[in-house]
Amino acid sequence: MQFAVIVQIINGTPEDRFVPHLKAEAQRAWELYAAGVFRSIHARKDVRGVTGMREAADLTEAQKAIESLPFVQMGVLKAEIIPLAPYTGYERLFGKERKSIRRTLCKSQVY
Repeated sequence: MQFAVIVQIINGTPEDRFVPHLKAEAQRAWELYAAGVFRSIHARKDVRGVTGMREAADLTEAQKAIESLPFVQMGVLKAEIIPLAPYTGYERLFGKERKSIRRTLCKSQVY
């Protein structure tokens, strides 16, 4: 199952509280990325934080990886984990139409 992960430094956190630990945070994030736990990681331009994709069997497993980050353990990082599912809206909108188009195309082919 895929999860979107949105994390940011909690507003008002003084830099001297987390800057000395940036290397440990980056190291743990890299370990999770290299192990395939995080599928992608992207810097955010709106706030101090990152967003990414996480693979996990369920929400509990997804949370465990996030909770292993030093900044989360220190209480300076806020994380939101969003469960994702395949988008099926197109099928609901165009599924019947697609099937009728396919039938029309098959009937019009000459063999």
